[in-house]
Amino acid sequence: MGKGEYAVKKEKKINYAAFGEEDPFFRVSPLQTRTSVSRVELPMLFNRTRVRQLNYFIDPARVEPLLKGTGLVPCCFFNGKCIVSLIFYNYREVTIGPYDEVTITVLVRPQMLPDPRIYLTNLFKKEGASWNGIGAYVLEMPVTIPEARAAGRELWGFPKFETEIPYRIDESGFEYGVKDPECGEWIVEVRGKHSRGISITGFDLVTFSNFRDRIWKTIIDTKVRYKTCVPKNIEVRVGKSKHGMAENIRALGLDKNRPFVLQYADSFKSRLNHGEAVAEWPSPSLPYPPPGGDGIAEGLKLE
Repeated sequence: MGKGEYAVKKEKKINYAAFGEEDPFFRVSPLQTRTSVSRVELPMLFNRTRVRQLNYFIDPARVEPLLKGTGLVPCCFFNGKCIVSLIFYNYREVTIGPYDEVTITVLVRPQMLPDPRIYLTNLFKKEGASWNGIGAYVLEMPVTIPEARAAGRELWGFPKFETEIPYRIDESGFEYGVKDPECGEWIVEVRGKHSRGISITGFDLVTFSNFRDRIWKTIIDTKVRYKTCVPKNIEVRVGKSKHGMAENIRALGLDKNRPFVLQYADSFKSRLNHGEAVAEWPSPSLPYPPPGGDGIAEGLKLE
């Protein structure tokens, strides 16, 4: 992908009232908070999001070292492997303003809580509140605006960093890349094709993160119909960058393994709630601190 090859259409910021007028799903009472960069109303609201999600089965020996110190352990499924996801989000209408994001997640459980042992059934439950003790841990989360970077780090403990994420999406496929914010080299480039697929209703998303010396559980309410298909012509190419995200992609082997399924949608709606503590645990240092370090968000309820 050449520099300047991908033109990104910027959408305007949408306020809470406008979201509620468009869909009752968004009619919620906001909690007013503030990060070091901007005011943030919780839950954050997202509309008309485009998603391209690749799911992989990865050996736990590759995953476990990346979870050291988090208090979280990977969930191993029927084949003895973990589910790792590489996801591109094009957030077109957001209460903090539009942006793009790439995430790498792994399904985990808190090691100090009871092990539900049966994990697969959770992935067939629509309501995140009914999941029995598992969720996604975010290993990587580059974003394209400072408001999103500060919110993710200061409100949830997500390892966000700000950078360029050029992309292209059309009816037959997608491609996107993440730039190293320090040197401009590619961290990763991803491209692939998708077929018409099977339409299914998406489930809510549940995450676990390390936040203010707690294991923090967050439920992301969703309203989406995914197309689910066999991935075609998938290429994940790690660049010359020495960035931690590039190293983690190599460690997981995402550039060598084949994803078992592709899910995509062009009208994903979601509410990112603030969440709650489920256990005490010392939080490891977040990677990729911004210049001057992270701020401390105000207005939070940490019960």
